[in-house]
Amino acid sequence: MASVNELSLNSASAFKYANVIVGGIMMIGAVSSSMIIGVYTAVFATIVIGMELYPLQSKHKKFLFRYAGFLYSLAGRGAFYILVGLLMGGYFSVQIVLSVVVAVIGLAYIVLQIIDDPELPPSMIPPYSIHDDAVESRPILHASQED
Repeated sequence: MASVNELSLNSASAFKYANVIVGGIMMIGAVSSSMIIGVYTAVFATIVIGMELYPLQSKHKKFLFRYAGFLYSLAGRGAFYILVGLLMGGYFSVQIVLSVVVAVIGLAYIVLQIIDDPELPPSMIPPYSIHDDAVESRPILHASQED
């Protein structure tokens, strides 16, 4: 008989599964919504699912960190999920339920960032330390200004 520790998920696995589920819900929401919103939601879902299921090469991870660094923190990803949940909302009950589920998971991510600092899956770990001196690791607005 397996012990409780073997059966329990660590937080990194739980976040990975949650991200894949949210990506799947976003894809279902993309199919059930209008053309333009559906395209945006499908692109967002593809990015979320792709980050979890296919490990990014170093150069792609650096690119994504530079231009979409919010995907590498719980609060940033939570805000992203809330915004996508609002985007997915519609007139039909299926759209409303799917959008509420995505937004609630986003809110849970933000609360977890505030309350606890859980172990993150590899897809949510930045390629650089925030305090690294490499120019590539700095956010765009804080990059050094050359005279």
